[in-house]
Amino acid sequence: MIAEVHGDVCRLGYLKLIASILEDGSPRSPDYLASVLLETCRSLVDDVGEMLGMLRTEVNARNYVKLAAQLGFYDRSSGRPGLYGASYICLNSSEALRRHVSGEGMANLSEVLTLTDVEKTLFLQALLSRDYIFSGMLRWLAEVREFSRLEAMYAVMEEVYPAVLGKLLRRLPEKRRASVQRELEQARGFREERLKYASQAEWIKSRLYAKYRHFVPPRLEWLVDIGFLERVKRARYRVSQRFLKNAQELSDVFEKPVERIDQIFFTTFVPLFHGLRIAGQRAESQALLNAYRVLHRALGKVKLNVLCLAAAYRLLEDGYRSTPASVSRTFSYLSLIHSDRVFTSISDDGSPEVTLLDIPAVE
Repeated sequence: MIAEVHGDVCRLGYLKLIASILEDGSPRSPDYLASVLLETCRSLVDDVGEMLGMLRTEVNARNYVKLAAQLGFYDRSSGRPGLYGASYICLNSSEALRRHVSGEGMANLSEVLTLTDVEKTLFLQALLSRDYIFSGMLRWLAEVREFSRLEAMYAVMEEVYPAVLGKLLRRLPEKRRASVQRELEQARGFREERLKYASQAEWIKSRLYAKYRHFVPPRLEWLVDIGFLERVKRARYRVSQRFLKNAQELSDVFEKPVERIDQIFFTTFVPLFHGLRIAGQRAESQALLNAYRVLHRALGKVKLNVLCLAAAYRLLEDGYRSTPASVSRTFSYLSLIHSDRVFTSISDDGSPEVTLLDIPAVE
């Protein structure tokens, strides 16, 4: 669950680079990862020029590492890829960045910042699952067509944010409600407080404006990155056809509690991809093997849910329709018929993890 982010973390593609850096299996602290990230960015071929959210300084790098942890691309506790970072490094589209990080090739900055359709879907799932306000912003998008950045800042902070906080408060256990209740009470007064400022210049210098600026503009740019918004002028956006075509199906996803989004995302949103073949057991088995080879190097012991999500995204990239649940059933089948080559154990948090998946040929 993320709330405020720094206003400079506008480009989701840098999280791909963070995951690629972590693919070698070496745990990295946040500060060390940030220094490696900055050095790696400086070695990219800059074919983009200047745009919002460019990573140029140590502060930028630390802010992006923080965002990567918040969105599940980096696991602070292990120093390795998080759930969604693990899925990314299993995609074929990660190869260019992997080669750049390892020194085997040179990547362009555009390869970092541009997202494929599958990468956009992965980031959408991460945002819906980890950013509690994102679904509220999507609901708001469904009701508008074109707007300025300032209009979005006012609408999101003064209408969407209080509504989302109220919904969140009702679901939280009693002991976690106090801080959200305080924030909700403040949020309900944001508009009134803003209107007290005598001039726009005075308002822009206020602490509340800084909160608006760090909260909303980065998320607008994330929506650009995943293809749901288009920039039409400076500081002005239009809702894209990609979003409008999928608005109904998306509403089925974001109306669900955040904790259920991972369960229903593949069954609801992924079928919107055109021309997908149904993945059979053979394709799912191969995807499991491919994903495990990458994740075993990056993570060591691989949690089963991490493996199944990564395999499902690998299948999507290869043109197959599947779900993590279906992949999990295939894994169970493999563990039965190859009991001497598929080993699992229970992790410290009680979830199953795969310690060996060594099947020479998919049957």
